[in-house]
Amino acid sequence: MFKTVFTAAAVLVAVPAAAHAEDARNFSHEGVDYAYTTEQKGDVTVIKGTASGGVPFRLYVSGNRVTGTYNDRSVAFKVADAEKTLAQVK
Repeated sequence: MFKTVFTAAAVLVAVPAAAHAEDARNFSHEGVDYAYTTEQKGDVTVIKGTASGGVPFRLYVSGNRVTGTYNDRSVAFKVADAEKTLAQVK
């Protein structure tokens, strides 16, 4: 279960890099649809939205760290770890 949550969070962190603040975005990964927005609050990027079935998430990207929740479970990891995970699932 943790690997699934981590992979989903990794995809969310990597994908919004090109997004403009507060633009609504959608994408699918391994059969799961994600809808989210990004917002810049000082040095922190907030990514919030839902996955298929209404699964909520809110991630805070600050420097090289990501913290937040996915499906009401706490997540915390390095941005570099997310990038490595994404490279492995492609």
